[in-house]
Amino acid sequence: MSGNEHDPYSSEDLLAVEQASRCSSFRPDVEEEWVSDEPVSCLNCYFRRWTSDSYHCMAGKPEITD
Repeated sequence: MSGNEHDPYSSEDLLAVEQASRCSSFRPDVEEEWVSDEPVSCLNCYFRRWTSDSYHCMAGKPEITD
């Protein structure tokens, strides 16, 4: 990738690291589920749930189990 190209995943990952570092609810998921190389990242959090376009934080929300 040249210096002129923009990597959207990179900026999303940096934002996820920044948010997780300030989050009192952050809990690391099992390592096999990690997406980011940074251990403290929303992308590696137990409470993140993937959607078709991104992820959502489910910290503090009741889990639905069937």
